[in-house]
Amino acid sequence: MRIKSSVWYWLAAASGAVALLYGMGIEGSAQLGAPISDGQFVTALCLVLAAVLFLRMGLAAQEREQRTRRRKIDRTHARTEEPDYRQNRRDA
Repeated sequence: MRIKSSVWYWLAAASGAVALLYGMGIEGSAQLGAPISDGQFVTALCLVLAAVLFLRMGLAAQEREQRTRRRKIDRTHARTEEPDYRQNRRDA
């Protein structure tokens, strides 16, 4: 079972929102004079990169979904002769 594109988009949005909130917390701490540690920076950067990765995965999944939808099913083999519609009858 493959993950659908909408799930990847939701993950990207959630990861991006958490990254923004975390970045706002870091910025608030920096305004109060607290130093920004390496761990905080790496965490925020990883969340942003995860959001970008999830977005790319969503785009790839959407392309895959559209590629599978484009296939047209050929059902011409199911009917051996033309159906007898009323307008096709000679006596109608």
